[in-house]
Amino acid sequence: MDITFNIGGEAGQGIDTIGDLLTQVFVQAGFYTFTIKDFESRIRGGYNFTQIRVSDIPIYASVEQVEVIVALTRDAVICQRDRLSESGVIIFDESVEFDDLEACHFPAPLEKTAKEVGGNVRMMNAAALGAVLSVINFPFTLAEQALSDIFGRKGEKVVSGNVEVAKALYDFTKENFVGTCKYNLETLEKGPSKDKLIITGNTALALGAIAANLKWISAYPMSPSTSTFQDIVSQAHDLKVGTLQTEDELSAITMAIGASYAGARSMVTTSGGGFSLMVEAVGLAAMAETPIVIYNAQRPGPSTGLPTRTEQSDLLFMAFSSQGEFPRILLAPKDPQEGFDVATRAFNLAEKFQVPVMILGDQYFADSAINIPRIDVSSVTIDRGKIAKSGNDSEYKRYKLTDDGISPRAFPGDEGKVIVSSGNVHREDGHITESADMRNLMVQKFMNKIPAILADLNPPTLYGDDKAETTLLTWGSTWGAAHEAMERLSSQGISINHLHFCDIFPLRTEKLHEVLKKSKRVISIEQNVTSQFASLVRMETGLGVTLHINKYDGRPMTPGWIINKLKEAGLV
Repeated sequence: MDITFNIGGEAGQGIDTIGDLLTQVFVQAGFYTFTIKDFESRIRGGYNFTQIRVSDIPIYASVEQVEVIVALTRDAVICQRDRLSESGVIIFDESVEFDDLEACHFPAPLEKTAKEVGGNVRMMNAAALGAVLSVINFPFTLAEQALSDIFGRKGEKVVSGNVEVAKALYDFTKENFVGTCKYNLETLEKGPSKDKLIITGNTALALGAIAANLKWISAYPMSPSTSTFQDIVSQAHDLKVGTLQTEDELSAITMAIGASYAGARSMVTTSGGGFSLMVEAVGLAAMAETPIVIYNAQRPGPSTGLPTRTEQSDLLFMAFSSQGEFPRILLAPKDPQEGFDVATRAFNLAEKFQVPVMILGDQYFADSAINIPRIDVSSVTIDRGKIAKSGNDSEYKRYKLTDDGISPRAFPGDEGKVIVSSGNVHREDGHITESADMRNLMVQKFMNKIPAILADLNPPTLYGDDKAETTLLTWGSTWGAAHEAMERLSSQGISINHLHFCDIFPLRTEKLHEVLKKSKRVISIEQNVTSQFASLVRMETGLGVTLHINKYDGRPMTPGWIINKLKEAGLV
């Protein structure tokens, strides 16, 4: 079973709530879900939609075809009807007039029922839930639990009102819907699934940071990263995490550097425009060898660009940001589950090597939601790297030269130690110098970290036949669409595999050479116009790709879109 629902309307109409309710129902029924959100950069109005894909097998991306459209405005029909499957159904409020819809589509009294049964027009989302579940013959019992979960904090009266509205529309639809839907889930045998967590990429990063013992986060809100900051702030009091919404991005990162210098695990969240303002301070963190984690949820630029859309166009900017040469680490999680792991690893890597660690997400990763097994935080390990021994040490040198380039860290206030740091070139004791010899030694100190960093980074993952003739090359959130495209093509007998990177920079090249040596064609798939990762691969290895597939309209890729691009190029 594989069915996609699209709920469309204006911002403020409860589109997200309907999507959350549907997702909750299907997860409780034991299904896999994948939810995306498409919205304009305005507070109210404009056409927006939430799309939920539901399957009885794991799914990794959204798809083009839609089976059920819930339309709260005329635009919601006009913008999606071309994607509706042959046996698909459009459910729309009866107040929205259409002259050219077939009788099989369903004008439902959503607003009327919300007012008459529930006494509140805002209960239209519960009415829509009832109509949808009735059209696909889904048992109503799980809807009651979902409504309780979503509205429980508002009190029993609100819960019971929404349940009554949903049931009224469920029964009304049973009696009045004359169309057919190929999905009949009346005899569903799956049971409630209590071990699944519905989670977005941003929330997964927040949970990972908390599990890694984050103690300071500062940020200037910027879509699409803001919800990570909000999630941490909401738990900050109980978990004793220092948080501050600063007046700008430069303040955010310099405060985080200061907190890290004092010994707190520190993080900032932003998007590309905000990171542009942080670049000078990235150099300060590098020169002072003060660990920090930076999350950039990418969006299309330059300047304000498309604030609520998705893109992967900041990779090279982040890899070479700030003047001078110094090591930094770039990680790009493919989905929320990996996002949690990446967050915990990022703090360990930052403190172990005393470098900036940058996490690259994007709007698609940030806002997409999937259901995953509940996270076992007991498996999280914390590695703070080289910490100076306690006690008096009049000879302590914060930047002591070592074979691996990593010096023991002490913190202001540590007994018997004087800690001096600087954004200038400095001696081992931290005091500024312009000595040519010391400059050479300190630059080499930076570079000596790189072999150990590379050894600690994860190699790319190869999916499919390691002897395949064609290789799809991806990084970050494009994994899902590319992976499903590879699976579909493989099932048709096409010789294809998929090489995916999460740990991007510095670049581990062993697996690249191994896979690309066997492959006849290498196809880079990126959400940018210039194939930035492919350029990085060529720079690091000299290896080129056969074909570049790029998407840069701000909308996410789908498996079908990738397959069509491969067909257009005559490769499948």
